[in-house]
Amino acid sequence: MLQRLHYRLRRLSFPRLTSLRRVLLLLFISLVVISYLLVHITYIRSRKNFDDGIDKPDFKNKADKRMGMKDLSSKIDFPFQVGCRVPDVDAPRANASLVMLARNSELEDVIKSMDSLERHFNQWFNYPWVFLNDEAFDEVFIETVQRHTHAKCDFGRVSPDKWNFNPDIDPEFLKESIESQGDRKIMYGNMESYHKMCRFYSGEFFKHPLVRRNEWYWRVEPDVQFFCDITYDPFIEMEKHKKKYGFTVAITEIFYSVPSLFSATKNFIQERGIQVGTAWELVAKKYGRVIGEHAHEYRDYEEVSKSKFEDLVERNLNLRRILSKPNKADNDLRVFTEASPVRDIFEESYAKPNLFHDKFDDEEYNLCHFWSNFEIARTDLFLSDDYQAYFDFLENDGGFYRERWGDAPIHSIAVSMLLSREELHYFRDIGYKHTTMGHCPNNAPGKQLPYKAAYPEFSPQKDNSIFSIFKKSSPDATARNGVGCRCECPVGHKDYEDFSSTCIKHFAYVMSDDFKEQKPIDVDKIENKVNEKIDRYLKLGGKLGEHSIKNLQ
Repeated sequence: MLQRLHYRLRRLSFPRLTSLRRVLLLLFISLVVISYLLVHITYIRSRKNFDDGIDKPDFKNKADKRMGMKDLSSKIDFPFQVGCRVPDVDAPRANASLVMLARNSELEDVIKSMDSLERHFNQWFNYPWVFLNDEAFDEVFIETVQRHTHAKCDFGRVSPDKWNFNPDIDPEFLKESIESQGDRKIMYGNMESYHKMCRFYSGEFFKHPLVRRNEWYWRVEPDVQFFCDITYDPFIEMEKHKKKYGFTVAITEIFYSVPSLFSATKNFIQERGIQVGTAWELVAKKYGRVIGEHAHEYRDYEEVSKSKFEDLVERNLNLRRILSKPNKADNDLRVFTEASPVRDIFEESYAKPNLFHDKFDDEEYNLCHFWSNFEIARTDLFLSDDYQAYFDFLENDGGFYRERWGDAPIHSIAVSMLLSREELHYFRDIGYKHTTMGHCPNNAPGKQLPYKAAYPEFSPQKDNSIFSIFKKSSPDATARNGVGCRCECPVGHKDYEDFSSTCIKHFAYVMSDDFKEQKPIDVDKIENKVNEKIDRYLKLGGKLGEHSIKNLQ
């Protein structure tokens, strides 16, 4: 590009310009080129994703947080389409709709979201739109919205009894609970309307007639952007692959917004006799539950590593042997406590406990959740008896106002509780952004197709302005493991897969072919194994507690 520009500049003549004006013009052009190069370099660095040449993430390496270039596919979950396909505009459609909760005052943001999703998906598939509001939509909203889609639009009202809190709640207590969250700087905690919205999305949303009539819904929020063309029907693909819940962003929740949510959930599981599905480890951080005859001796050490746990077992077995020897215990105990190299290895276990833990039955909430402002799901999942019982249980607990329970962690905990791993799907190929966070995948190399609009208004307009040189239509075309179709990522975009990857990395591990469900620690088996090693060590002339035998085969 620079060579072509240099060639053209050499051929330029400015007969009507003074020398000073020529110099100024050349300086301006030079600044434009330099600016483009700087932006381009910044963009490439931001989308490089620190490619280390490894396709699969190293789940055992806690420092391996660079996920953007990794292959996260497994036998049970993979992109429905890598790259582009020709949209099948005549294929049968699923019983589904695009659903948005919005107010009249949000019209501009509603149109922004609609235009983006229509441009990247719905122009080819024409799924109906459903708009919900806790007030009546005005004529301006209705007429404007209908002009921005060729699909059918329905407008529904959320009745006050479905939107508001139970009138039996003491209004003063309700007010104080919400105001105190504002005093504690909990995000949106002092907004009563936000609490009501979270409660509505957690339970009443699915029961609205315009939502429950469909088997599927795609939740769309005002003021969101889509970056990639979706040239297949996600509802049909979800049905085909027996999926029930799909997401595109997973992040950690703010602890102080849901401090008692997990304990309430565990109470519900116990009370209703729920057998959690294989997806449970997506949200539950499990500690090593100890079983066996001497399990009671190890209850305080469940969080140490397997290696340190075996060291602790060896220490206890040595101590038992010493105490069982008549007349020699004092001397051997001195050797054991002073000479043993294992005496200090348990300092981590004696450290001050983490007061933020909400540990319940050897588990706690890891704070991971699917960002529910984008979700594609089966409606009957949330209309099931178990889910509705869960919502009623949480409603009676009062956390929707006493704390700031969001619908995102509630949906995430619920689907992890009720579904198997195979029923969840990560829409990694869908580029999406809401507020400041988003995901924009690498394009699939060699699997792109020319863009073809279904309607004239979606035909791309050529940008001939000087600022067009700053636009970058996609990540590096040679990017590894790209899955997107014609993705146009914002310049300088920071993908959550790279800078906030804890939860997506954990999701990828639980969904991976290498995943192994955590089993209880059987102390009896470990003690038998260590006892055999101690016997061999003593036969070789060793002394009890004098040396660690963990490396003895």
